[in-house]
Amino acid sequence: MAEIWDKSKQDGIAKVITSVQVAYRIVECIGRATQGLAVTTLELNTLAIVTCTLMTAFAWLHKPADVRTPFFVSTSKHIRVIIGNRSWRNTPLDFIDENGPGWSMNVQPFMRMPVIQSQRPIQGIPNDRFPMNPYGAQEYCVCFATLLFTGLHIAGWHFVFPSQLERILWRVTSLILFGVTAAFWALEMMASWESFKILRVQESRERNKKLMS
Repeated sequence: MAEIWDKSKQDGIAKVITSVQVAYRIVECIGRATQGLAVTTLELNTLAIVTCTLMTAFAWLHKPADVRTPFFVSTSKHIRVIIGNRSWRNTPLDFIDENGPGWSMNVQPFMRMPVIQSQRPIQGIPNDRFPMNPYGAQEYCVCFATLLFTGLHIAGWHFVFPSQLERILWRVTSLILFGVTAAFWALEMMASWESFKILRVQESRERNKKLMS
């Protein structure tokens, strides 16, 4: 852990300045709204973006930046011994693919959609997404952030628009944006729960086999 902290090149002052700038924009928009002053749709969209930026800054509070020295983790066991006969998608090894993307792991099987299997052996580490435990607090934080981002657009429901058509388009697109996000998380939660129950059944069967043997 000390080595990770030592490799963090991001200055704490830079993080504070960024957070203050974002917080100022949020307080400014809220203050103008409470005083009955006009808030444009561009400012509302900016408010939604900077709110996510503030959450990202908090999530990256201890993230090392500009790391240039590699750190190797070695093990005395072969990878075949670690993963055994289990599929690589279902292994708990984050250096392979921790739990797999929620869409291909939960939603697609739940909706009986065809799942395209990734190439094996794995050609690279999938490090371009947010690794998370589908049954942990991380998923709920992402759910809250996405719902907040889409829900803020509905706050412009009674804004003044140049034409009636633009007002209708804003309302319709805001509802679609929030509705699709809410529907996705509803399906994700249902699919995660189904996967969790299946996993519990599989673990129970494995324990029974061990007891019988």
